[in-house]
Amino acid sequence: MRNWYTAKELAGLPGLPGTERGVKKAADRAGWEAQRRIGSKAVEYSFAVLPAETQNALIAQTIGQAEPEPVVEPEKDSVETRRLSDTQRRVMAARVAFVREIERMSQMVSQQRAIQALVDMASAGELSPYLNERVSIANDRKTETRTLSERTLKRWVSAFRKEGERGLAPKRRKADMSMPPWAGDFLKRYQRPQKPSVEAAYQQLVEQTEPPHPSIHQVRRWLAKLSPEARERGRMGPRELKALQPFKRRSTDGLWPNDVWVADGHTFDAEVINPLTGQAFRPEVTMIIDWATRQIVGFAINLAESTLATLDALRDAVSRAGMFNLFYVDNGSGFDNASIYEVIDRLGGTITHSLPYNSQARGVIERPHKSILVRLAKELPSYIGADMDPEAAGRVHKLSRRDIAQGLKPAQLPNFQTFFDRLNEALNAYNHRPHKGLPKIRDLESGKLRHQSPMEAWKSAEAEGFEALTAPADTVASLMRPQETRKTHRGEVRYAGGIYFLDALRDFHGEEIKVAWDYRDVSSVGIYTLAGEWIGDAVLDGNATDAMPQTMIQRAADKRERGQLNRLVKKAKTVTGKDVEIRTVEPMSAPFEYDEERLADARAYAQQLEDQHARFEIPQDKVQRYRLWQKLDARLRAGEELGEAEQRWHANYQHHNDFRAIAKVMDADGQPPVRNRRAV
Repeated sequence: MRNWYTAKELAGLPGLPGTERGVKKAADRAGWEAQRRIGSKAVEYSFAVLPAETQNALIAQTIGQAEPEPVVEPEKDSVETRRLSDTQRRVMAARVAFVREIERMSQMVSQQRAIQALVDMASAGELSPYLNERVSIANDRKTETRTLSERTLKRWVSAFRKEGERGLAPKRRKADMSMPPWAGDFLKRYQRPQKPSVEAAYQQLVEQTEPPHPSIHQVRRWLAKLSPEARERGRMGPRELKALQPFKRRSTDGLWPNDVWVADGHTFDAEVINPLTGQAFRPEVTMIIDWATRQIVGFAINLAESTLATLDALRDAVSRAGMFNLFYVDNGSGFDNASIYEVIDRLGGTITHSLPYNSQARGVIERPHKSILVRLAKELPSYIGADMDPEAAGRVHKLSRRDIAQGLKPAQLPNFQTFFDRLNEALNAYNHRPHKGLPKIRDLESGKLRHQSPMEAWKSAEAEGFEALTAPADTVASLMRPQETRKTHRGEVRYAGGIYFLDALRDFHGEEIKVAWDYRDVSSVGIYTLAGEWIGDAVLDGNATDAMPQTMIQRAADKRERGQLNRLVKKAKTVTGKDVEIRTVEPMSAPFEYDEERLADARAYAQQLEDQHARFEIPQDKVQRYRLWQKLDARLRAGEELGEAEQRWHANYQHHNDFRAIAKVMDADGQPPVRNRRAV
């Protein structure tokens, strides 16, 4: 609205003549306050001296045509409104629009007159589309037929002046979180490990307590107000209850390979033939994972989670990946004992245990149990997990036990060697599969972003300067392996269907000794006394020799051949009556004899070419990739043929952004970028 209007703008309005000349004459007769418009010869008249009828028309015209400035809705995270719901914020913003409109009109007329003008325009449906849409929103009623009232607008203006925007937000009734008198008695019957249903607990409440009793619907509504943790306390133990509680994510950005190893055992969910007894059993698989790279560095198979299984897994991991810094395990008997502490001290590492009932802290090893062992178990017909069909599981159990009782090999159960081979394949596939817990890289073949695999993460750390510390061979060899007691006989010991020989056992004929075995290598076993003193390694079939010397067998064969020829000569003389000579006929041309040295060189070169083409691997380090491309380019320039994979990568990599960036650095000083990161 404006304070001054010309005669041309006032002509035709209610209470004034319809022509500009008539308006000027009326103004002269009434002596209206006037002034000359800046930059023009036109005369303007004050809004205050206009007739009331004309003023109302101008106000209505302003409300109906002028668009108010858009009201910016308050931010959700502001101090005053962050606890409001979306609906409350929407209603508050609509009411602010009417308050601002009243303030704007009050600059020309009184607040009462501005409010009355808005009420009249809303009743007649003459508000602007912007304000008209906000009438029903500002009323905050389920029905949309309500309009504005003078009392409502005054209340909004008063609340806005006292409390600001927050005072215009509608009040919402909060849920009553008080404890009803029957709540304690009901929770005693509901929060039990047996996890009774709401109906069962309510029935006990009615039968065992004095009235009055709530209805089942009141009980359900009150339970819905409780948080899941408060509702399930007592129905779930401390370990299961952690699944409903907040947790902390542990970052591995500052870890190098072999900094932290996490170990845990898992009972395999399928039955396997025990190589020692021939009976069905569920092996215990103990795995060790490197936290930084998520790589499975070692594993062991045993009858149960025990000290021997842990030591065997450590022996395997140290042999494969080198020394470790921290060994993170739970408080099980297989990890918390003096033997484990002694071995950890000898290896120079540190062992630490997680809190009781806190398996979430070792989620890095708990998850591979499902992605590796459970997945593998479900591929076997002897799977007996919780989700296995009971009828099918019972049929497999019945048939396998029948075959074992009859001395047959059950077709339903894999033997130990088959299980061991498939477990190795599953672990190898896991180590080469992209892992969501590792950083993303761009695949060189597809050009798409994907997560690193554990093996790629390990190679990437090596490219950045990491070098694993190799464990001493005598320390690894002295680590304890699974042992069985056996009786010796003339230097031999029988174990798992094989005969092992050690000459030093001649002094232990007929005595019992301990056999330390390793299912990864059956070519030999370690021999110890019952007191634990090492005797030596017995070799499989170490005393087996040929039944007869090879020279004696050859002489007997030559003698048999000469006798057969003599008999043929005698028979031919009897038939022909003449002497017959039998001689061997040499081939027409002797076969071409190759130079053995040249032939060996040719085979070695052919094998080298085959290895280059078949085992073409692209390094993960950018500098190494650039150097590989330079070598391939040099081979092409020299006229040497490349493999199909080498040619494709050589042609594509030179258009990659990494190639151009590394080329600029390498061409600048001829040296790769300096790396300052060192292994811990």
